[in-house]
Amino acid sequence: MFIAQISRLNGLPLLSLILISQAFAAPPTIENGSQSAQGLVTVGLTEVWRAGGEDDDVFFGTLGAVRSDSQGRIYLLDSQLAEVHIYSPDGEYLSTVGREGDGPGEVRRPGDMFITDDGTIHLLQGFPGRIVKLAPDGMPAGEATFSAGPDAAGQFAVLIAGRTDGQDMILAGIRMSISGAISQQTYFLARCDNEGLQKSALIEKQHEINYADFRMDEFDMDFVWNRLAVGPEGKVYASPERNSYLINVYGADGGIERTITRDYESPPRTERQKKVARQIIEAVGANYPRPPLEITIEDTEPVLGNLVVTDDGRVWTQTSIGNQETPEGTWVVLDVFDKNGKFEKQVALQGDHDASRDAVNILPGGRVVVVVGALDAWLNQQGAGASEEDAEEGNPLEVICYQLDW
Repeated sequence: MFIAQISRLNGLPLLSLILISQAFAAPPTIENGSQSAQGLVTVGLTEVWRAGGEDDDVFFGTLGAVRSDSQGRIYLLDSQLAEVHIYSPDGEYLSTVGREGDGPGEVRRPGDMFITDDGTIHLLQGFPGRIVKLAPDGMPAGEATFSAGPDAAGQFAVLIAGRTDGQDMILAGIRMSISGAISQQTYFLARCDNEGLQKSALIEKQHEINYADFRMDEFDMDFVWNRLAVGPEGKVYASPERNSYLINVYGADGGIERTITRDYESPPRTERQKKVARQIIEAVGANYPRPPLEITIEDTEPVLGNLVVTDDGRVWTQTSIGNQETPEGTWVVLDVFDKNGKFEKQVALQGDHDASRDAVNILPGGRVVVVVGALDAWLNQQGAGASEEDAEEGNPLEVICYQLDW
């Protein structure tokens, strides 16, 4: 206080200058090395229940999302059939809600889903972008549409991913406008109110498509679609850079509170990975008016392919190395950071799944839900064909719920 009273520079107290500099200072970065504090831990998986597959009457098309609610019920979003299958924690089938259409409570090809604390199911329809709300019993509970405000007038939105912090919606998608052969696109991650009105923009990325010279570049098209999570206190975690091990933590005001990094180098892609990457881009390209003249893919897989934050504040990531280099008897290695952003340990999951084809979902309570054949099912839905080498043609999707054996 004494310094503030006697020290002034350009008319401002020194204490005020310090506070101003702190306000504009870069957020802290938690830097981690390549090795975790506790090393590699191998964890078993005890099967709790399974659904689908060859020996079940339940048939799944493509599963776009796996979520759970506060009661431990598990929700499986079938994007192809536009419905949600609900199971009890011990695997008892409870109900199926939702249906295809454009009326109240109906949706077409929903790509993602989230559930609010009151049990309302929110289904994200890609285009035209809309959020369809269903009550726990499946009855229509209203709709919402994304709006970036008056500055985005004349644009329409495609919705791709969504989360909730219990109060706000966290939405990711593409705002676009078309003039002649040019499509101006803004990839966005935004915090929105319950009606879809943007409250703050977290990440934006500009992208342009010239349909007269239509080319698709994997790097240019990359965004945080799968590298997105909401943690305790409503904080949003997102990895904005495809080729960097970097996770930003955003506060309620949309500002970055801290950044988590670790030393990492992605291995070169295998020929099979290159083939699958090209298939995925071709599948996305099939949604455009004309096929691309050229497709460019990266030499490496994305550093992070999945991002989960558990209720205790731990950050779980699925990496390109963790999908390939696994100890004998395990099928994926996950990085785990503590609530302060320190690289705590790596967890190798026992079993014989294929992390390049089967989707892993970390849920509260130590539950792990694996969707067997998720990639091939999605490629088939898009008309791109299965990932050839080890695709098990004719095998329907199967969902297996495990409990982590800590």
